[in-house]
Amino acid sequence: MRKLFFILALIALFFLPIGAGAKPEIKFSSVSVQLWPEFDKPSMLVIYEIALSADTALPLDLNFRMPAAGTLHVIAVGSTPETVSDTGVVYEVDAGSLWSTVSIKSVSQRVIRIEYYDNLEKQGNARHYLYRWPSDYAVDSFAIRFQMPVDASGLQTVPALNTSFTGDFGLTYYAADFGSLPAGQEFTLEVDYQKTTDTLSVSSPNIQPAENLANATGRVTLAKYVLWVLGGLGILLILFALAGGLVYWQGRVRGPSAEARKRHAPRREANGEQSGAIYCHQCGRRAQPGDVFCRACGTRLRRGEQ
Repeated sequence: MRKLFFILALIALFFLPIGAGAKPEIKFSSVSVQLWPEFDKPSMLVIYEIALSADTALPLDLNFRMPAAGTLHVIAVGSTPETVSDTGVVYEVDAGSLWSTVSIKSVSQRVIRIEYYDNLEKQGNARHYLYRWPSDYAVDSFAIRFQMPVDASGLQTVPALNTSFTGDFGLTYYAADFGSLPAGQEFTLEVDYQKTTDTLSVSSPNIQPAENLANATGRVTLAKYVLWVLGGLGILLILFALAGGLVYWQGRVRGPSAEARKRHAPRREANGEQSGAIYCHQCGRRAQPGDVFCRACGTRLRRGEQ
């Protein structure tokens, strides 16, 4: 009996890894991290744009960690970065002491956008932020883009963000591509800069939104709705004008109605155009009622013979 139990235990241990390996492997083909400090809140807005690898089976449940002090803002899913939407996205947040786990249910598209606000350290004009990549999944291409806030200067990052350019809202951005990251390898970025005011970037009068934001695919604006409404009203007005013109033209072609002719008949009779009037057959003068002879030529009138 003991020998049989030992054999069964070996068989269970042999098949256990197979059962554990049934969980689908999740891998990211790319991760783009955007750090927007003091943009619309006096904190750090962290934006993830994650693309699942082509060989990752869908749908799947995805767990993603964010700092425990962070506040989740939005989760959106789509087939491309331009078409992501938060409509129908189901998720749960499990708060922990260091990290909070965001569980996204039944992800059926390959692009995921996650946004949250994190604490930003401030001491006078000095600003400090430590970003940590949780490293739960392997990434083929990992990149970071930092948005320099208004009234800020003296940016220092470790590691360095060597590429700079003017991007959305007319602000300066600093970026770097750090290549592939294996699962379990934590990545950190330390950020320091000086800022002389508490003005948020979005509220600065010098900020000009980039043109591609208003025209971005999938973005719905009030201006677009107004244009559609005005266009629809214009088409309706044209149709009404054409219908009115058609009715008017048909009325002119058909001429006056029988009722209108009846209304005009008494007028002709009032002007002396009665059908019973007598005229002289000799000179053509009209006779007065009761005349026997024509008052012009004296010819006897022919009554009832015309």
